[in-house]
Amino acid sequence: MIWQVTGLTLPLAVSGALGLVVAAAVWRERPKTGSTWLSVAALAVAAWAFGQVIVVSNGSDSLRLFGSGLTVAGMVFTPPLWLLFSLSYTGHGDRVSRPLLAVLLLEPTILGALALSGSDLMFAEGTLAAGAAGATLFVKYGPLLVVQHAYGYALLFVSEFLLFRMFLGSRNVFRKRTFFLLVLIVFLHACQFLSVAGLSPTPYQTLTPLGFLLFGTLSLLVIVSFRSLEFLPLQRVMTLLGRHSKNLTPIARERAIEEMATGFMVLDHAGRIVDINPMGKRILAREGERVVGKRVQSVIPPDIFVDGTPSFFDTDGGATGGRFTGIWIETPEGDQRCFDVLVTSLGDDEAAGLVALIHDVTEREQRKRKLRDQNRELKRQNEQLEDFAGIVSHDLRNPLTVADGHLELIERETDSDHVDPARDALDRMREIVDDVLTLARSGQSVSDTERVRLSEVATEAWDTVDTKDATLHTECDTVIEGDRTRLRQMFENLFRNAVEHGGPAVTVTVGGLPNGFFVEDDGPGIPEGQRADVFAEGFTTDEDGTGFGLAIIRTIVEAHGWEITASDSEDGVPASEVSGGSEDERRSSSGGARFEIVGEDLGSERGVPKSRTEIS
Repeated sequence: MIWQVTGLTLPLAVSGALGLVVAAAVWRERPKTGSTWLSVAALAVAAWAFGQVIVVSNGSDSLRLFGSGLTVAGMVFTPPLWLLFSLSYTGHGDRVSRPLLAVLLLEPTILGALALSGSDLMFAEGTLAAGAAGATLFVKYGPLLVVQHAYGYALLFVSEFLLFRMFLGSRNVFRKRTFFLLVLIVFLHACQFLSVAGLSPTPYQTLTPLGFLLFGTLSLLVIVSFRSLEFLPLQRVMTLLGRHSKNLTPIARERAIEEMATGFMVLDHAGRIVDINPMGKRILAREGERVVGKRVQSVIPPDIFVDGTPSFFDTDGGATGGRFTGIWIETPEGDQRCFDVLVTSLGDDEAAGLVALIHDVTEREQRKRKLRDQNRELKRQNEQLEDFAGIVSHDLRNPLTVADGHLELIERETDSDHVDPARDALDRMREIVDDVLTLARSGQSVSDTERVRLSEVATEAWDTVDTKDATLHTECDTVIEGDRTRLRQMFENLFRNAVEHGGPAVTVTVGGLPNGFFVEDDGPGIPEGQRADVFAEGFTTDEDGTGFGLAIIRTIVEAHGWEITASDSEDGVPASEVSGGSEDERRSSSGGARFEIVGEDLGSERGVPKSRTEIS
């Protein structure tokens, strides 16, 4: 009888079949890191197991010799395939070059072919020994196979070292999976060593494939669900490793990830969550739940996105890489939160897995929404002001023109003393209309700005104002961002105000401040009790004034987002020399007027302080 079923036939056959199933399951996980090499390694173990089925279950010497050859073929391929897997899995896949592949795979290919052909280089001799069950074939290894065993053990040791180092430096599911793979390779390595040393409790080379029965089953469970890794006693292992694990484990990085205010989540190639920090669970409203091992779509339902499913959230593959801002979601409580998401590939492509950083930017986006609403309101107000300006320009100027025409006719027909007062009143009304129109347009928000040098725009404004015998001193070379036309209009009103209230020989100074600039004169100044009111529309101490000059200045300043205040200048006329006005006003004003314009964006870019420039 050629075939006979022994006590080892069924377990070895199951082990071989299990190797095929594991190889197929792992192959489906491609392009997960190292899955290709792990799948082929499982095939090598399956060949090993089926070879031993032939050895223990067949009475034909030639078939048993073939079974030994098939066993050896699986044996010689296993170490290099495990090394290739370990290099890829631990992040050293870039070192797997074509020359290295040739070196690692050519040797087992040649030896496997020699073993299957029954070469004397692989098998030194075969002897028959009589036993109760008949003759048994004992095969003695040849010199090449002895050398190969030493070479294979060296490759396995390198693989174990790589996995051990990754185990100490990884966390959560990665640590558990790496520990499982490390134990698997060490266990199979130990089984093979016992067999070669003649210490195996089972005959021939059956111990390793029999040991694979246990780990092959566990491998299937791990592939199906990450939760199968919960049985691993990692805490005890780390305790046994003691201070060595603490030295090698990046504790600082792990603690930073655990405690940082940004959500951290790792997805595998199939869109399953393999790691997540406490903030990530809090952001996803999954505190206290076990989310590792679940598909991301089951943890983050697509219908929670307020503006539709974002492009980074692929319902078929999990997620795609990139930076995504302003993603609004609705929480189970009905609140809306906004997040920025940075998705990065863990390998050369997204199929290797992804890491997502999730940052809560709700407050920032709410401020942006509020700013947009304010801008829309400002735009609406500007449109209203423009409409008002049109009304002022058209509906009020036309009656004034008609009144001027009639007044001219009256002056031709009669010689009345009332004509000049009436003409003055019309001129006064025209000035008020002009000032109101300027005030309305000055209040519009500034949109078109440019880099403006204050000394230049101040000089331009000075040249367009009737300054009589007044003098301008410029003491700053500050460059600011602003609307040049409105800034010139602001300086014109300030200079005109200084000449009107300080006299024809007043001296006006423009200087810089740490966060802005100032305009001051050496005139009588502004009484302290009036400084809070001078910027109000219609406020004036001059009977011929319209009260809009300083109000126009204020609107121009505020349209730029700045602030203006009035105070005493350092070069003002002493209070005892102030003429005109009430006694209280003379006592309350200690010097000339000084206007300071300040803002957060002012004074940030300055040239070299310039010497005092005087213009008359």
